[in-house]
Amino acid sequence: MKYVLNSNDEYLDMMIVAGPLDEEAARQAMKETVTRRLVELNVADDAKAAEEMYLEAEAADEDSENYELHVNPFGASIMYGNCYGDRYQIVDYPQKEGE
Repeated sequence: MKYVLNSNDEYLDMMIVAGPLDEEAARQAMKETVTRRLVELNVADDAKAAEEMYLEAEAADEDSENYELHVNPFGASIMYGNCYGDRYQIVDYPQKEGE
């Protein structure tokens, strides 16, 4: 089962954002969480701009990377406020039999 974790440099915390999920649901949960957070942090003006930013970052190669948002198959990071980062990671945590 997959979980989406978030760590934040400003608040020095880490939390489980979503889970347990299958691979597809974990990626969708990460996308929804990151796009919502882009608006909360004023990196994107609204939900539509945040989704466009996410899709561009997801498709970016090293020549077209955006400093404020990086997305890869295993996670994402948002840079804001000159020195803070909000990081998301999809992790696999095996379930014990019977759970």
